[in-house]
Amino acid sequence: MNSISKSLTLIVSFLVLYSCATYKAQYKEGAMIPRHSESDIQHTFYLIGDAGNSPLGSKSEALQDFEKVLKGASKNSTALFLGDNIYPKGLPKRGSEGREFAEHQLNVQTDAVQDFAGRTIFIPGNHDWYSEGPKGLKRQEEYVEDKLGKNTFLPEDGCPIRKVEINDDVELIIIDTEWYLTKWDKFPTLNDECEIGTRGRFFIEYESLIKKARGKTTIVAMHHPLFTNGPHGGQFSV
Repeated sequence: MNSISKSLTLIVSFLVLYSCATYKAQYKEGAMIPRHSESDIQHTFYLIGDAGNSPLGSKSEALQDFEKVLKGASKNSTALFLGDNIYPKGLPKRGSEGREFAEHQLNVQTDAVQDFAGRTIFIPGNHDWYSEGPKGLKRQEEYVEDKLGKNTFLPEDGCPIRKVEINDDVELIIIDTEWYLTKWDKFPTLNDECEIGTRGRFFIEYESLIKKARGKTTIVAMHHPLFTNGPHGGQFSV
């Protein structure tokens, strides 16, 4: 292959790969996107996930933008941090390697909601489990609640599920999906402080909460998606 052919091949390859990228929201054909006036909104949820990897000494651009949006939010709103609050391995013990970086991650996230008029809730992701499982979660729970107050890290005590009444018409169900996915043999004390001690019992409780919330707007918040077209769902780009 001569140099001209190589150059043409590279150009065509670049154009093909570039054409696969998009920065616009993708909607199914015919999908209806609801529009509401401000007077119709009972409650607003602000979501951010994987926010625990800001460079040491600074705050990620995503967190900065999140903070700006929250400053204009009403008291009838909830900010949800959807897990992986600390990369790469949760919150270590005091004095352990990585503790300074881990504390920085929680500090910049809790600082972002200091002027927020609504309610803030952190939920755990798989990376938050990587520091001794439920023991590391308990450390993170205590750290966050020390900054933001009681019930700002849910579910508590490394348990799998928690219901939160938002108002008379809206209910929030929070699930720790890594509780379900992790290898339980690694954590002998798992579920010691929980009413639910088996995966089967978890599904019974989840089904019960869904049924009890019938007629309400029900939000289910968790770290892992049920379905994804990304690498976690086995879909990989070139």
